[in-house]
Amino acid sequence: MKQSLPFLRRLAFGALLVAGAQPAAQAQRLGLEPRIDSLLKAMSTEEKLAQLTNNSFMTTPTNDRLKIPGFVMDDGPHGVRFQKAIAWPTGMGMVSTWHRSLAQQVGQAMGEEFWAFGKHQQLGPCIDLAQDPRGGRSAESGGEDPFLIGQITSHVAKGIQTTPVIATVKHFMIEGKQSTRHTRNELFTDRGVMEHYGYNFRTVIQEGAVLSVMSAYNLINGEHAAESPYLLNTVLRERWGFPFYVVSDWDAVHDTKKAILAGNDVCMGSDDYTKDLPGLVASGAVPMTAIDAAVRNVLRTKIMAGLLDFYPKGSKADANTPAHTKLNQQAARESIVLLKNTDQLLPLNKATVKRIALIGPNADKGNLNCYGSSETSPPYSVSLKQGLETKLGVAKIAFAKGCDMNSADTSGFKLARELAREADVVIFAAGLDSTQEGEEYNSGHDRANKSVTLPGQQQALINALARANPKMVVVVQSGGVCALHESLPRTKALLYSFYAGQEAGTALADVLVGDYNPAGRMPVTMPTGDAQLPTWGDDLTDANGVGYRLYDKKNMKPEFAFGAGLSYTTFQYSNLKLPTAPVLAGAPVTISVDVQNTGTTVGDEVVQLYLTDKSSKLTMPEKQLKGFERISLAPKQKKTVSFTLSAEDFYFWNEQAKGYQVHPGAYSFRVGSASDKLPLGGAFTLKAATAKPDLKITQVFTVPRFPKPGQPVTFYAMVKNMGTAPLPTSSKVDVAFTVNNAKVASLQGMGKPLLPGQARLLPATSNNWKPTASGNFSLGAVVDAGKTVSEWMETNNTFSRSLKVYPAGPAVQPAP
Repeated sequence: MKQSLPFLRRLAFGALLVAGAQPAAQAQRLGLEPRIDSLLKAMSTEEKLAQLTNNSFMTTPTNDRLKIPGFVMDDGPHGVRFQKAIAWPTGMGMVSTWHRSLAQQVGQAMGEEFWAFGKHQQLGPCIDLAQDPRGGRSAESGGEDPFLIGQITSHVAKGIQTTPVIATVKHFMIEGKQSTRHTRNELFTDRGVMEHYGYNFRTVIQEGAVLSVMSAYNLINGEHAAESPYLLNTVLRERWGFPFYVVSDWDAVHDTKKAILAGNDVCMGSDDYTKDLPGLVASGAVPMTAIDAAVRNVLRTKIMAGLLDFYPKGSKADANTPAHTKLNQQAARESIVLLKNTDQLLPLNKATVKRIALIGPNADKGNLNCYGSSETSPPYSVSLKQGLETKLGVAKIAFAKGCDMNSADTSGFKLARELAREADVVIFAAGLDSTQEGEEYNSGHDRANKSVTLPGQQQALINALARANPKMVVVVQSGGVCALHESLPRTKALLYSFYAGQEAGTALADVLVGDYNPAGRMPVTMPTGDAQLPTWGDDLTDANGVGYRLYDKKNMKPEFAFGAGLSYTTFQYSNLKLPTAPVLAGAPVTISVDVQNTGTTVGDEVVQLYLTDKSSKLTMPEKQLKGFERISLAPKQKKTVSFTLSAEDFYFWNEQAKGYQVHPGAYSFRVGSASDKLPLGGAFTLKAATAKPDLKITQVFTVPRFPKPGQPVTFYAMVKNMGTAPLPTSSKVDVAFTVNNAKVASLQGMGKPLLPGQARLLPATSNNWKPTASGNFSLGAVVDAGKTVSEWMETNNTFSRSLKVYPAGPAVQPAP
């Protein structure tokens, strides 16, 4: 765009602007907020507005004069959309692993791929709650439980941002029914947002320290999410402390004035801001203070991401690497859920199985996904048929489609039955694909058959094949869960795979023949059918929650419960330990249990803890997931799994006091392998206590993000209060920053209160580190090192990560 600035303004800022740009050393000495101030003062109105608009489908404009790059974005939540890049498991697939460290590894690898293709910003992860399995974008969601989503996806976000790529958590909040996604009104109480429907967002925003949030399409209590000051200012910024920038979903802005005043900083997918903002600003309908606030958020994000300083350039050689492929295979394996295994039909014996009848509409399809912005185009993909042929040989596999995915045609049944009768075992490849579920635009839609039931003639064919050969294995691949109530009695073994990416066929073959012992767990409840689902209208209320909370409330027994999953080995739980005396409300509660592999095969178990508040006067769920660990055990090996519940795990939102609190009273808990298989449990009491804060550093940022030898470095800590009392302004709490264990910076005092459940980005007030050489360094930080604050826990006050100092040389900026 054409730039303009009065000559006198350029002259006044000549000390900071050389040839239109801030010299790096001078800019860094300013500090983050003064640096932003100087840029804002140097900008014309036209230049400010350009920071808030798009100039193409996936980019925002570059300001050449002030050397401010635009954002270069790309979909999607599980791989680079518009490049030949790896397709990772979808959101539903990742949470099916119940494996935090794996999630972080996958996040880092995804970030490396986005960086390799020159992208600044990944439009993901997607962390929506799966409200209803018939929703077209269920594959992109994180399942039905906000605790599970928050735990797994905060690690995905952390991994992404270990690379130069910005993670964008979406959709705030909440993506659901696609057919009415621009008009659907979600009727949420304040408590519902703060406690349940927003819990996953607060966790990922704070623990993952994401640099961007994407606003959603739907309405919340009558206001579009992208135009809701309650969501974007009150909840996101004030209560939770998000300091970076909000980008709209594509064409989510309906009213420019409402959106910019609400806190939606950048408008994508439409020209609304470009067309409307100049006139709104000129007339005074939108004050310049609102524009400056939005631009400030954008600039703060760009500086923290490294875009205004040296930014290392990625290489396409770093995408589709052997290491990424190996990790992708492992993620796919860990996501697969074994739900039924009658007579131990699985794993198949590679030596004795001579012929497999492979039937079904998903048998020879790779890279399955829902339709829309999460679609990927990997360099290759492996179908179940290819995976089995590679594993067992082409001669052992007899394939027939048998039926369409969703039609009344039964003409393929005859051949399929003939193959089944001649086989040692039948594998039916069932499920959905992008023609059956997806994002609502062009050909995308909610579940095509408008039902949770497996569509078309698939169940009829499963039953027909089982009559021909009772050794029936069903493998389902889908985004939203499918019900199989009519065919399940004739199914001896059932594997569920929520779209596992380009290596799904390899992973499924590994599980089927026993080269990998499955340990994925259901991230959603499988209903018996549509009768167990709530009415799917255009308005959704938060009265009952979703998923297992609703099943518990209505005393319904699902087909398979949340958290369900089997193994090729067996596990035994024992030696439960819990508090024997009342615990102060806010103090940590530790519960431990021994888990032993009682079988003969190495396997993973996912140990789950569910908490019940027994004495609250508020309506509470019957139980809530509050802890899980995926552990690996050799035959006969025993491990102790410990869960430490912090004050945050007991939070409820007090709508009168407008704050997070912990309720004293009686609690119970149960521990086991699924939400309906909880063999051990106990009870404890929280007694009223003087409230205390509990501080945790979730991330440390540096400016410049990617320093070079000789550059002064400033430090910033994202500090979270997960306690029960505010940290007051008068507090002398300190944060000490270290590089290779030597103190290099510090801050003292908070400036303003830090409330329970809130995080803030805090700057070091003294910085004295300049790297003298390139290389990898250990960056650390400790909050309240002087122990001036009485906290509930002192064991969570340290943070560390690696910091790379790049060799001296010219700055490298990626092309927009």
